Amino acid sequence: MADTSRRDRRGPLVLRAESGDLLLPQDVASEMENMYLTNEGTLRSVWGPAPYVPRYGYTTESTYQGYGTVHGIFHARLGNNGEQDVLLAQWNNTVYVFEGWNARQAAGPWTALAGDAATSPSLVLDLDVDDRPRFPPQWEVTPKGIVIIPKGEATRPLFYDGTVVLPLGYDKRPGAPDGLGPLSGGATSLFWIGFPRQTASPFNAVATSNYGGYSGARKLGFRFGRGRLGTTGSDGAPDSVAIKGRIYEGSYRCKVQWVDRWGNLSPLSGASTPLEIPRSGLFEDIDNFQTQVMWTGIAPGPEGTIGRQVYRTKDELNSDTTDFFRIPSNAAGGFLAFSTLPDNIVVDLPDNCPDAWLEDSPDEVVPVIPFKLYKTAFGRGWAANFDNDPGRVHPTIPGKWGTFELGKEIYPDPRGAEITGLYPVPQGLLAFTATTTFLIAFNDFARDEFQVTTVHPSIGCVAPSSLAVMPDGKVIWLGIEGFYTFDGTTVVLVSKPVERQLRRINRAREIQAVGAYDVVEKKYRCWVAMEASKDNDVCWEYDGQGWTHRTDVKAADVCVTQDHRNYMLVGGKAEVELARVVDPAQPTLEQQGVWLLDHQVPTWEPASRTAEIKTSWIRGPDSQGRASPMTVYLWFRETEATTMTVEVERDWRTDIKYTTTVPLTPQDDGPAIWGTTSYGGNRTNGVDPAIWDRRRPYWTRADIFVPSCEAFRLRLTHTGDWEFLGLSVDEVPHPDTFRSYPK
Repeated sequence: MADTSRRDRRGPLVLRAESGDLLLPQDVASEMENMYLTNEGTLRSVWGPAPYVPRYGYTTESTYQGYGTVHGIFHARLGNNGEQDVLLAQWNNTVYVFEGWNARQAAGPWTALAGDAATSPSLVLDLDVDDRPRFPPQWEVTPKGIVIIPKGEATRPLFYDGTVVLPLGYDKRPGAPDGLGPLSGGATSLFWIGFPRQTASPFNAVATSNYGGYSGARKLGFRFGRGRLGTTGSDGAPDSVAIKGRIYEGSYRCKVQWVDRWGNLSPLSGASTPLEIPRSGLFEDIDNFQTQVMWTGIAPGPEGTIGRQVYRTKDELNSDTTDFFRIPSNAAGGFLAFSTLPDNIVVDLPDNCPDAWLEDSPDEVVPVIPFKLYKTAFGRGWAANFDNDPGRVHPTIPGKWGTFELGKEIYPDPRGAEITGLYPVPQGLLAFTATTTFLIAFNDFARDEFQVTTVHPSIGCVAPSSLAVMPDGKVIWLGIEGFYTFDGTTVVLVSKPVERQLRRINRAREIQAVGAYDVVEKKYRCWVAMEASKDNDVCWEYDGQGWTHRTDVKAADVCVTQDHRNYMLVGGKAEVELARVVDPAQPTLEQQGVWLLDHQVPTWEPASRTAEIKTSWIRGPDSQGRASPMTVYLWFRETEATTMTVEVERDWRTDIKYTTTVPLTPQDDGPAIWGTTSYGGNRTNGVDPAIWDRRRPYWTRADIFVPSCEAFRLRLTHTGDWEFLGLSVDEVPHPDTFRSYPK
């Protein structure tokens, strides 16, 4: 028989994290569902979420802002000083931008940016989204705008500067231009441009040159100065004062490159056919017989093009190079000098630029093809996982966020394994495959060159959107075996306490996991699909010390607003109470939308959900001892005028042996402000409103009876709002049955 006069007290036990291990410290819970750690160090049941956009006077949820299947959500601040606030989302086949000032318009505050023509977007795209497991939309802020990789098949990434959205960079090259010069019209139609008046043609033509007269369709006057093209020399000149030399036979070619509104460059066009300069006779003042040429057929670029670079060779027959060089702007200076032709209209360029003025070589770039990942590092963009080349990582030219330089491709994995994540760190750029972690950094021995080192040969990343950074600078992400961190030197598995639970992750859907660091709640959150779920239905939370999980939202994507609010916004599904306005027979409905975590609004009730704390197995005085738990003391904070269920399990079994309830407010001095009715009292009825006191901690107790047991576990459950601080347990030992193992 137990001696009830002797009681041993365990506690207080402060539970702040969970673990799936069998034998745990008693201040670690076996399971914690829909409880979050507050800034005050307590555990509170998850509440909300609230729709990010209130109903603005709409009378029913059926008239509320409608969403399709939400795939992505992202917030950024654009402009030199972050003066432009931008919230983007993708649902169905369209990317939207949030315009709060239009919230009362019939279409709601979201305006179609790019996607399905039926939504009247600024840019029509066929995104072809389906339900197959794939990366969520990728978003990256650059100094000039946002790179957007929508969810969808084989779509080119987009670029949005807060005003204009267009495909990123160029996916094709201009057509080759043509040239007009002295021999362009053939022997019977010699082409004269810019020659001074002479008594005889330097090329033995039939007429006197008149500053540009020629038989072709285009005319260039002497306004561009005397001719400057053509290589001159004294070859064959007699020893005469009057005779200076001749113009040698020469040849020139030309290429074109488009420039868009953000400075991105297209690949170079093909070269024009050679434009030939004929060999002249001998003349005095031979420099006056150099020529001008005209490049024609300079193709205008696609929408967004604001200029064209024109590149020309020096005299290929008389110089030591066949390289191309940029022709400076002939028409404008200042900020318009960014290109040879600062427009997207004209197709002709008079060229009177001498070879000595040609200095700038062209940037050799490749067309932009679809890719799945993009991050910024080293002042440039980094794209990875290209169509038909998933192992490729390719940097842009510095400052040109959609211009990829030819020959700069990097393959971190020599076998070409698919890149599954990118993330910048102070040491460089982390690049992941599913099984390996690499670091791309500057090459110490070659300027603007990069080298790849292996950070860990057997740990990688399976979900690019799970990557985030903790306050201590550690990068955290989801790998095959769980969650890992990198501190700049070492990769560490940090999810060991919940590894058993994480084995239930749906491996076919792990690539769609999404995570972010909540700067308000000070924890990393990552949503994953568990078991057979197609949605990311469980959120795992990590505060740097321990883990908890929640199930209030099914997140397709998550972001934290980059303003003073630091809201955590989730795009996906949440259950809401609809019985009061829509269908009393259907009390809840799973609704697509953009949700604000841990907030509520009175016009939209979140579905009631159960929050649970399950303690570890509490054992007797020693590992073989037996005892009977008698009383549980629970330390709560005032919330609702309702009760909580307390259940007891014994001897490592999960069936319930005892059930009781405890109040969620103190019984001797209960607060008047907590209950199911609205808070009353106002000046108009002569009753002063009561003062909202700070919610007080209090102790309550539950008497339980469990026969002699080797171990027991408590389960605290409640559907509603409650806040937990700790617990203590009184138990009575059984000295007559002290040993639990067989004789």
